Amino acid sequence: MSAGEVLAATGSGPFAPLTALLLVVVVSFLLCLMAGVGNDTVADFFTANRSLSAARNALALCGDYIPTTALLSYVGAVALGGYDGMIVAVSAVAGLGVLLLLAEPLRNTGRFTLGGILESRMTGRAARGAGAVITVIVCLLLMVVQLTVAGDVTAYVLGVDGPGAAQVCTVLVGLLIVSFAAFGGMRGSSMIEVGKVIVVFGTVVALSCVALSRSDWDLGTLLETAAGHSGGAGSFYAPGLLYGHTTTGGLDLVSLCVTVVLGSSVLPHVLLRVSASRSGPAARRASSAAVVMITLFYGAMVLTGLSAAATLGAGVIASDDPQGNSALFLLAGTLADGTGLLFTVVACAAFITVLSTVAGLTLAASASLAHDLYAQVCRRGADSERREVNVARAAVMVFGVVSVYLAVTLHQWSIVALASFAAALTASAILPALVYSLFWKGFTRTGLLWTLYGSLVCCAVLEAFGPAVSGGPLALFPARDFHWFPLQNIALASVPVGFLLGWAGSLLSRRSQADQDRHAETQTTLLLGREPLDSL
Repeated sequence: MSAGEVLAATGSGPFAPLTALLLVVVVSFLLCLMAGVGNDTVADFFTANRSLSAARNALALCGDYIPTTALLSYVGAVALGGYDGMIVAVSAVAGLGVLLLLAEPLRNTGRFTLGGILESRMTGRAARGAGAVITVIVCLLLMVVQLTVAGDVTAYVLGVDGPGAAQVCTVLVGLLIVSFAAFGGMRGSSMIEVGKVIVVFGTVVALSCVALSRSDWDLGTLLETAAGHSGGAGSFYAPGLLYGHTTTGGLDLVSLCVTVVLGSSVLPHVLLRVSASRSGPAARRASSAAVVMITLFYGAMVLTGLSAAATLGAGVIASDDPQGNSALFLLAGTLADGTGLLFTVVACAAFITVLSTVAGLTLAASASLAHDLYAQVCRRGADSERREVNVARAAVMVFGVVSVYLAVTLHQWSIVALASFAAALTASAILPALVYSLFWKGFTRTGLLWTLYGSLVCCAVLEAFGPAVSGGPLALFPARDFHWFPLQNIALASVPVGFLLGWAGSLLSRRSQADQDRHAETQTTLLLGREPLDSL
């Protein structure tokens, strides 16, 4: 069932979703303009001068944990994968639990980029430069994924399926969102994230309630119906639907859960969000509140996925999209009762999710490009803050244009490999580097560089020779088969390698006296906190 058929079934043409999307755009742009007033310093532009309350930052942090891919794919994963999809959704909640352990020490470093956090422990510019490189790579890959999904979703919602329609939507949506990040900075991004949480949470709760009402508010009936439409309870509520019942399939599911748990916890835009807290304890409180909200949200997502399975059936969803990304829209169209209201609300939720996620990634990438590479590595802190903010705005536009170009160029390619690689790189490089930098006295600069660059090479090799790139119908190159690594999700192998490289590199090198002094200073900072914004 296409979007046009859904709209026809609900008695609504594309005008209602289009009008709603335009309204979202106008309101978001006005919010960014108002929030962007006074963003003339580095502290204002990147961290909102660390003025966000714990409650507001908790809502924004919750929004950072709901990217477009999660909103669409998790509903489809539960509807098509049953038990496997529910396990993946639970893993997303556990990822925020990992951040809860790191939030206070990360904020106490006083830094707001990955490169800055790492340099707070190591002397020299190599640490900051390496952190910036990894940040830009991760953000660029995730931007391409999000923009590709954004173009497809926009074209789907508007019922436009002509040649190049999705690419045109990608260009328009991408450039629009990038301009929001350039104007609004952290304050604008935070306001959009808060609005996104309210809209998206309300949408999934409304869909679940309507679906439950059709089952006479009996959850047991809903569960039985979902299983009955998907092959029976024996298969739907047992492992194996997503990756098969083989040993390799089981390991792939475990690897996917590891990717979601560890990769989502330390994404660059999440680190930037934590740095906007007023203090270390405030960052911890915001993370604690976000854990509760994310738990409720993903519980509602699971219920929405089960509602899609009960209302539509796995066959209908898979026939429209084998990966299940359209399940949310199909469910909304089926439950709309001829009004089209639910479909329009879901369209708005998806669009504001795209807007906020892309804006956050763009802001994080520009922070590394402008603050780490330009201001600190190249200019060594010699430029004024106003010039650095101007460079940051220029970096936002350049990074956005490059991302849009790549998203359009690679639009016909499978994005599974890009998403898998970005998440695995985050879990394998950024997480070990942060854990060792914050908590291990023996960590050295050599160990840090081995962790970051070694993990990058390891992830690239495993991904290139895995089934996500070749050997399957959903692979990047479906007509070729040169894979030798068996898992589609590589984190189960790459994360231990990342920790091992950091450990081995540190044992095979010696800490300089300057690094020892820096470590002693860092330990005091982590305990007491650091109020001044990173100016080193």
